[in-house]
Amino acid sequence: MKLTLNFNVALLLTLSLSSCYEKEEANNEGLNSSSITFVKALYSAPLTFDPIKMNDTASLIFSTLVYDGLLRFSPFMELQPALAESWETDLSGKKITFKLRPDVYFHNGEKINAIDVVESLTRAVSKESSVYKHYDCIEGAEEYYNGKTTTVRGLHFTDDRTVVITLKYPFPPFLSVLAGGTAKVLPHTLITKADFFKSPIGSGPYKFNSVTKSSKQTDLMLSRFDKYYSKVNMEKFILRAVDEKNAREQAIDGKIHDLANYPLTGSEEVFKIGKRIDSPSAWTWIIGMNTRLAPFDNIDTRVSFRNSVDTEKFRKAFYTDAMPAYGYVPPGMQGYLDKPLSKLNTNTKASKAKIKIVFPKELAQEKEMRSFLEKGLKLKGWNVEFVAMSWDKLMEGYSNKTLQGFVVAMNIDYPNTEFLARNFDSTNPDNFSGLNNPKLDKLIKAARSTSDRIERDKLHAHVIDLINASAVTVNLFHPRSHYWVNTCVKGFEPNLISDVYIDYTKVSMEPGCERPQLRASR
Repeated sequence: MKLTLNFNVALLLTLSLSSCYEKEEANNEGLNSSSITFVKALYSAPLTFDPIKMNDTASLIFSTLVYDGLLRFSPFMELQPALAESWETDLSGKKITFKLRPDVYFHNGEKINAIDVVESLTRAVSKESSVYKHYDCIEGAEEYYNGKTTTVRGLHFTDDRTVVITLKYPFPPFLSVLAGGTAKVLPHTLITKADFFKSPIGSGPYKFNSVTKSSKQTDLMLSRFDKYYSKVNMEKFILRAVDEKNAREQAIDGKIHDLANYPLTGSEEVFKIGKRIDSPSAWTWIIGMNTRLAPFDNIDTRVSFRNSVDTEKFRKAFYTDAMPAYGYVPPGMQGYLDKPLSKLNTNTKASKAKIKIVFPKELAQEKEMRSFLEKGLKLKGWNVEFVAMSWDKLMEGYSNKTLQGFVVAMNIDYPNTEFLARNFDSTNPDNFSGLNNPKLDKLIKAARSTSDRIERDKLHAHVIDLINASAVTVNLFHPRSHYWVNTCVKGFEPNLISDVYIDYTKVSMEPGCERPQLRASR
């Protein structure tokens, strides 16, 4: 997922980011952060420590801290070297050769070799992988996934430091996939052990130490990996899973230094102290509908339900500075809509069938939001109930496809419409909607194997038109991120995707300054 995306999209996103967020200069001269423990709050504990099974933000944040891959993203979503010091694509666009750094190690001290890369990526196209859809462009991936071969033809190494990946067709976004949170390299000698992910070993900037739990929070204790190939400022790092209300209170008390994981509006009490950093975001908040279950198996019902939700009133009530969402795709990407489509069916006839929509209970205003949406729909005749559910249970229902509907923020692993489009491919195990449209599948497949950028954009535009017409999402808004960090935090740079890809190796803190200080009003 990366540099090889649509140049115009990349340029637009880069300019937008550079002009819209308050950049913190990474000037750490004179600081001694090593003795300070940095605490980052998460809305949920990671649901898994296994990269090939990750589908939630908390798990992906853990992944980018503890593991490393061949490539990584810069704050402007450019490709950068990680475990690979260089890479080269041949003239066919299908063969990519990576040269590993000579000085990279796992946390147990073992040197990383090319076989570790090949075995790790092989797991990504195995039956146990939840992210197979991102890697099925590798030559031989389908045969391996279906048990017809014991190795993946497109994954091999020529020596300890050289990995060669061959694709079925030129697919520029694949480099971005390799920079994402699921393409991590693990020790091939240990990864088959049954208990490996109870205490995982990676090669990232931080080592996993332990987990401590209480009734209100879960702490994942990490420590700096001193053999990491680049400088890591903080010696100790805690990922603290806690609900938004408690996280804000702890931030005010100086017990938490980073609230970047929460959808804050910028008007919360916590912003009277600490530091506010604003950034555009490539997200869409939605109500997802499951076409496998009645009454959302009927397109007329889905259209009516979508049209009955007053998304503008909801946006203005809870996220005033967010952008209206007239479609599923966020701004800056192919298929984004900047105004309503007049050709869409405007029917609002209510169904009498019982509908249950689940809402993540960790959000600070979840009761108010649920009440707002439920009341508005009931006034229009819908037999609907919005219920709170813990994030882990919501994601379990999402994965098992047992929920009628759910409220989530859909973010992306790389800024390309292709990533979003594949959510609705009928062959994708992660197709939350259950949408099964042969025409849509054909267009997605054609776009994925088209090397011509202009033609691919046209195909994606058709794909998004079909998705919008299928009414499988109620698009609530496109948010603008308002990050809160402690006054003493230095080197914090946001990006367009999410806090998953913030470079925490560059984050530091002034010593003796854990508690945030009052600041002048903006």
